[in-house]
Amino acid sequence: MPAPWRDPATILEDSNVQRSWPNTARRTIRRAVTWRPKQPGDATLDIADLIRPFRYDVVIRAQLFDVIEAQRPAGHEVDDFALELLDHPYAVWYRDVELARFFPWILRDEELARRTYVRRVSQAVATFESVEERGFDTGQPVTLRRVRLPKVSDSGVPVSHVTHVGDGGHRLALLMRAGLALAPGMYRVDPRPTAVIDNTALLTPALGLTEERWVDFIAPHFVRAPAGSLDDLHRGVAAECPHRMPELTALAAAHLTLRTCL
Repeated sequence: MPAPWRDPATILEDSNVQRSWPNTARRTIRRAVTWRPKQPGDATLDIADLIRPFRYDVVIRAQLFDVIEAQRPAGHEVDDFALELLDHPYAVWYRDVELARFFPWILRDEELARRTYVRRVSQAVATFESVEERGFDTGQPVTLRRVRLPKVSDSGVPVSHVTHVGDGGHRLALLMRAGLALAPGMYRVDPRPTAVIDNTALLTPALGLTEERWVDFIAPHFVRAPAGSLDDLHRGVAAECPHRMPELTALAAAHLTLRTCL
């Protein structure tokens, strides 16, 4: 069975793409100081609710699995398959989120970035095949993060729920595609203090998401009624949960304003 998705530093094996030793030392010390035992899952969670509004990248991973399922690359075909997907939203996620957040120096070497992207897609193919053949491996649970409110995301948006995605976004995408929820045995909760990352803020401009696509993703985070535009969503929030209007305003400013300025 392929290894589960882990921190990027443990996946990229080339010595020249590992974290520098001072950064590794600082990270090790920080983890030791803040270490807390992970807590078992205690409720069944809806994945679509879990990833809104900050983790549009899980949707992109699900889109990659759609292509993998349709084309079924195998063996030596996987490298060519990955290179054919250099324009896929998954490649945008890999470049503008994964590398930009964790390995920004790789972006200075186009060939290295391409090689590590091929490896990333190959791992996704292996994960797809493993889950399809054996089901979800509860021995490798997804990691969720739990934060204390009030809190804001790294994009400056007020955070309205306490549980967020940590590690395991690809497996969450596979479960979401299958219409499955995240059962207690499938995840653990890391209670250490942590930032809430807003990948949607990075991906909305990078992908050129339309207002309609953005609203389609964001709206269920606020309202039950369907919304086809930002104006519709504002009206829905005003009717259903007016106290959350500042949160919606901050989200639109962090996501859509940046997109229109590019």
